Amino acid sequence: MALHDHPYINEAFVLNKTEVIKAVEAYLLREGYETGDSMKADGVDLMAKNEYHTLLIAAQGNLSELTAYQKQDDFSMQLVNLLKSHEKNPAKTLVLAHPDTPSYREKANTIKHALDDLGMVRFWVKEDGTIEWE
Repeated sequence: MALHDHPYINEAFVLNKTEVIKAVEAYLLREGYETGDSMKADGVDLMAKNEYHTLLIAAQGNLSELTAYQKQDDFSMQLVNLLKSHEKNPAKTLVLAHPDTPSYREKANTIKHALDDLGMVRFWVKEDGTIEWE
């Protein structure tokens, strides 16, 4: 089925969670970070560190057959699980990684000030695989 005809996908482009993680990992390796598994920390899909920072990264894709309500709930659970990891690792920087789509931007913008106050970084994965930090 063509994506534009898919009943659950209304985004300009789609990436599954694995593709988001791979794009983020490739970017961080180019930037001099070492990456590794998340040590099974709650809500953490990738860990990256350099001499200055350790990043705990939670990723989410937009290729799924979830309804809009279920996707909002997934976004909320991703955030809660990442915050639980922060409780156990307070010196680490928390990162949310998503495809750079209007729906994810809208979700993040509704809590932008809280994310900023918490020092939570957003990685936006572009269609070409490049990353924008926020």
